Amino acid sequence: MSSGAVPDVQLLARIAEGDPNAMAELYDRHVATVFPIALRVLRDRAEAEDVVHDSFVAVSERAAQYVPERGSVIAWLVTLVRNLSIDRTRRRERRGVLAREVIAHEPPPPVPDPEALTADAKERETIRRALARLPDAQRQTLEVAFFEGLSYPEIAAREGVPLGTIKSRAARALAALREALASEGLTVDAAPGAATPITQTTQGAQGAR
Repeated sequence: MSSGAVPDVQLLARIAEGDPNAMAELYDRHVATVFPIALRVLRDRAEAEDVVHDSFVAVSERAAQYVPERGSVIAWLVTLVRNLSIDRTRRRERRGVLAREVIAHEPPPPVPDPEALTADAKERETIRRALARLPDAQRQTLEVAFFEGLSYPEIAAREGVPLGTIKSRAARALAALREALASEGLTVDAAPGAATPITQTTQGAQGAR
């Protein structure tokens, strides 16, 4: 700042009174100092420009609250720019993590449908009884996943429970369903975590002939 320039503190006082020229002068004086700070943190010119703009807006809104004893105006500006840049970086990282989770997420395994697993009315009734014996939470998880087509993360968000809880609940439900159907002579031929259509066991099929 040259010897004849208006001190930052006086500019800030004028900004607090609504003087747009004072705001423009403060910006022109310090933008070259604070912009590289934002750019170094964000590594993106457009985002750095946004942060610098937001920082000067914050200064104009809080000018009346400035206390010289707590530090110089430029120190205040630098702190604002650095903090806003870090906040934006953290938000960007959180968005990146969420995007990776969505991309990596595989749809939930198909769940037995009482109406479509078999054409035999007796088997359909057996399946209904087996589902009815499941605890409410387990049965509802299977029904929502299959009939509404929701993914496990969507079910977890709807019910406000951790994703791991929904996955373990579905796994326990499928295991209990397989066990219940096995006692009725039906099986669910499935790999871990995936169900396939229910069929009669060999012994059950032979007995039916």
